[in-house]
Amino acid sequence: MNYAPQILNYLGSVSTVSEVFLAPNASPMERKEGKLIRFMSVVLTSEDIRDTLVALKSYASGSLGPLGKEGSFSFGIHKSGRFRVTYMTQRGSYVISIVKTPFEVPTIEELCQDPSYVIKEINQIVGNLSGSCVVIMGKDHIKASMFAYSLLQHVSINFSKVIYILEEPLNYLLKHGNSLVIQREIGTDVETLQEGLGDAMLIKPNILYIGYTESFNEREIGEIVRILESGTLVFVNIPYISQQKLAYDLKALVSFTERIIMLEEEKEVIKVSFREIQLREWENR
Repeated sequence: MNYAPQILNYLGSVSTVSEVFLAPNASPMERKEGKLIRFMSVVLTSEDIRDTLVALKSYASGSLGPLGKEGSFSFGIHKSGRFRVTYMTQRGSYVISIVKTPFEVPTIEELCQDPSYVIKEINQIVGNLSGSCVVIMGKDHIKASMFAYSLLQHVSINFSKVIYILEEPLNYLLKHGNSLVIQREIGTDVETLQEGLGDAMLIKPNILYIGYTESFNEREIGEIVRILESGTLVFVNIPYISQQKLAYDLKALVSFTERIIMLEEEKEVIKVSFREIQLREWENR
């Protein structure tokens, strides 16, 4: 049975960022404040989840074709929000994660513990660090993406820049302000991250944001280096890892990295710290 209408209706009734999971032989669960809460009494079968996934995918433009073993897509519903769906298989059955975000990007003042400090640091980065790489890291990748878009929204409103965004899938739709915003969803607007990075050189944006990415391959690193060398300020959103592993994963980007933005949750807000860590010191360790 297709339970997409009931699930989307539930998520649409919640005004905040919400995350739910669908797994075989379990009820639909919402993750809230580190706990799983059942929000429907039905126990899902493998067929229920497949039917629901097919229905969810029908909302996403350009997402026709076989499901495959894993994948992700996103779509928006008027007055409800934007939905990011990620799925994978376990023993032949699908497991689904659905994250709903409001259409409106939260402001830095709404999201951060010390907004005046955060705004001051962001202004300095945007004003002074062209041709540099800035790393965004947080233990909660959903909150990290939310902060990244709050940062980009602030830049769009207060600076005159060309902002180029590559993400799989898109978490928010960012509005033009004094800046021009170009958003491309990997898998929909462009086939791969590498292709999207190559296209960036045709535009030569002032700012490039690469959405949450577990790791980069050598070719992607090479494209990012070319973009940095052209003078673009690059923000990358990656998993929360140690400084040593960060230096190893970033490879050739190490010499361009000037700031690490660390995010920690403090009750209802995010505590943000900006660290001037010279990762190049770790290259030979």
